[in-house]
Amino acid sequence: MGKADLPNAVSLNSANFNLARLIGPGVSGLLIAAFGTGPSFLLNAVSYLFIITALLCLRERDLFIENKPNLNAKISEAFNYVKARPDITAVMITVFFTATFGLNFMIFNTLMATKVFHKGAASYGALGSILAIGSLTGALISARLEKKRDPSYVMRGSALFGIVVAIESFAPTFTIYAMLLPIGGCIALLTLISANSMVQLRTDPAIRGRVMGIYLTIFMGGTPLGSPLIGWLSTTIGVRETMLVCGIITFTAAIVVYYKFKGRIETPASFLVGDVLETTYENK
Repeated sequence: MGKADLPNAVSLNSANFNLARLIGPGVSGLLIAAFGTGPSFLLNAVSYLFIITALLCLRERDLFIENKPNLNAKISEAFNYVKARPDITAVMITVFFTATFGLNFMIFNTLMATKVFHKGAASYGALGSILAIGSLTGALISARLEKKRDPSYVMRGSALFGIVVAIESFAPTFTIYAMLLPIGGCIALLTLISANSMVQLRTDPAIRGRVMGIYLTIFMGGTPLGSPLIGWLSTTIGVRETMLVCGIITFTAAIVVYYKFKGRIETPASFLVGDVLETTYENK
C-alpha cells in the first residue's frame, strides 16, 4: 500500500472489520437463543473458508511493492527508535491504557446485559450490533479526517472515550445503555484509527514493520492483564463500579500523557532511522 493511500486504507480495513462485527453478534445472539451455541460456532468455523479462499486467490504481481533499503534492523533498534520519538511514545502509552481498560466492550456488554439488566443472549447480540454501528461510523468518518491524525488528537479522543465509558456505567436502563454504545464505539474507532495510521505514517519505512510490531504488542498485550483484573473487580466491587473505574483510568492516563509530553510531540524534521538515532546520540 502506497503512503498516500495508507490513511484511507486503514480506515477502510476497520470499516470492513466492523461490518463483520455489525452482522455477527446479532446473528450469533439469535442463533444461540434459538438453537444453542453449536450452530453459532459451526457458522463461525465455516466463515474462515471464505478468508482462506480469498488469500489463495491473491495475485502477488498486483500487490504494491515498496523498495526499501537493505537494512538488518534489529528489534532493539526499533525500541531505540520509538524511545527517541516522543510523539510515537506518547501515542503508544495512550493506546495501551485505552485498549487495556477502556476497550472492553465484550466484557462490559456481557456483564451489563446479564448481571445488571438481566437479559439473554439475543439482547447481548443486539448490543454488539448496536456498538458496531458506532464503530463503523467512526471508521468511515476517519477517512475524511486525515489532517487530524496527530498525537494530541489521539489523547483528546482517548480522554473523551474514557468519559463516555464512565457515563455508560450510570445508564439506568438497558435502552439508554444501548443508545450510549454507538457514541463510545465511534469515538474509540476514530481514536485508534488515528493512532494506528499516525504511527505508520510517521515511521521510517525501513523500520516500520518492527515499530508496528511494538504498537500491536502494546495494543493487544494489555488484554491478558486487563481482562482478569476487570473480572476480579466486577465480582468484588460490582459491574457498574468497574466500568466507572476503567473509564476514569482511561481518561486520567490520556490527560497525564498529554501534559507529560506537551511540547515534545511535534512532527520531527526527519523520520529516517539514522537521523532520529543520530539526534538522540548527539543529545546525550
